[in-house]
Amino acid sequence: MELLHSAENVLNVLFAWIDNQRNELGLTEISRATGINKSTVYKILLSLRERHLVDLNPDTKKYSLDSRVLELGAFFLKNLNLKDVAHPFLQNLAQQSGKTVTFALRKETHLVFIDRVDGSENVRFYCDIGKVIPYNSGAAAKAVFAYLPEEQIISITRNTEQLFTENTKTWNQMLQEAKIIRERGYSLSDEEVDKGVLAIGAPIFDNIGQVVAGLALAGLKFTISGKELCRMINLSVDCARSISLKMGAPLKDSLFSEWTSSVVSSTKEQH
Repeated sequence: MELLHSAENVLNVLFAWIDNQRNELGLTEISRATGINKSTVYKILLSLRERHLVDLNPDTKKYSLDSRVLELGAFFLKNLNLKDVAHPFLQNLAQQSGKTVTFALRKETHLVFIDRVDGSENVRFYCDIGKVIPYNSGAAAKAVFAYLPEEQIISITRNTEQLFTENTKTWNQMLQEAKIIRERGYSLSDEEVDKGVLAIGAPIFDNIGQVVAGLALAGLKFTISGKELCRMINLSVDCARSISLKMGAPLKDSLFSEWTSSVVSSTKEQH
């Protein structure tokens, strides 16, 4: 499909500040950055100023983005539905890995699962749509727990743990493991909810950087080699990153680079 040239020019001008990482840009600077002649850029800027998308500093004679850009972003974020945003990414994760993917929302004392996509293995286990699980149980719950505010963690850990298997973590164990999860960027659940099931969990963040959900990628433990576990971790972290960025999370690529670099060493420690 052929793009509308005039619309492309407007968008290129709007993105000039982001592309150049500058708060203010002059007319000539915008023209050079976009490759659009100065007279056309000037006309575009006049229209954008009328809509309060761009502002002119009378002292510097340079332009900056204006308040209505924030309104557009706020409206977009307000109307994002987390489940709808996440589902295509979860489908892709299940297809790539062949494992079962579950997705759960953060609540005060637990997670509640709102989505599930089966891979080729189609494993059946506790964490299904509508199920509620405490923060000491399972990959998704543990991944979220590690990033909860301190006051919420204190409140949660005052309650008695629900134990699914002999591998389910106590609160004391969770407090210690939370530090490791934050360093790695992912959690590991080794038969902590269902016997024979190994799962990787990763946190999802919103536009202000708060953890709002967690995903888990699970498979039968006896089928997962060290190499396969490493691949599952990479896929899970990448999926969580993509969903978070789609939700407007202020995440830096460097954070996820650190997560990825820790994958190999942590896998060797666990196997």
